[in-house]
Amino acid sequence: MSLLSETPNPSRRALLMTGGALFAWAYLPRFARAADHRDPRLIVIILRGALDGLSTIGPLGDPDYAGLHGDIALSLSGANAALPLDSFFAINPAMPVFARLFKAGQAAAVHAAATGYRERSHFDGQDVLESGLPGPGNATTGWLNRAIASLPAGERVAKLGGLAVGPSTPLVIRGAAPVLGWAPQALPTPSDALAERVLDLYNHRDPVLA
Repeated sequence: MSLLSETPNPSRRALLMTGGALFAWAYLPRFARAADHRDPRLIVIILRGALDGLSTIGPLGDPDYAGLHGDIALSLSGANAALPLDSFFAINPAMPVFARLFKAGQAAAVHAAATGYRERSHFDGQDVLESGLPGPGNATTGWLNRAIASLPAGERVAKLGGLAVGPSTPLVIRGAAPVLGWAPQALPTPSDALAERVLDLYNHRDPVLA
């Protein structure tokens, strides 16, 4: 992601632009639901671009952090000062809602967590992340779908399955378990300046490429 942003009510367009969102109704056994009354739904968001974890939640208490991370390191001073989470970590100022949830004990961050893939192909790395397998290959199922399929057959998840939000079903939720796909059908109304910018592109064509 080139720009970190956070909003309590993101638009459908913004959600689809920043990544593919996957909703899996993973209902817990009845006795577990009755015990704590927690919402059993699991929401997984796969970012298709990139997110620098150390520029999102940085270990500002580490004396080597600022020097090693350079210009993109978080800082507790300046116009874009990071928000302290505790005496060691701070979060990007664009994420105040997450900071409040963290301090309330309702959110957590897991740093230094990764797959075992160490090569340089972004596409292979994405497949490993979504398939849950030790390496890239011809994977046809994802770990989230396999998790849904392994849940007790008598629970509601057997009927509801999962929901994939986006133009296509991502690998992470492909498999034998039922999955419903959804994507918004109506595109947002273009701005008045869009037609002018498109026309300007045609007016400035390179004659060599015409």
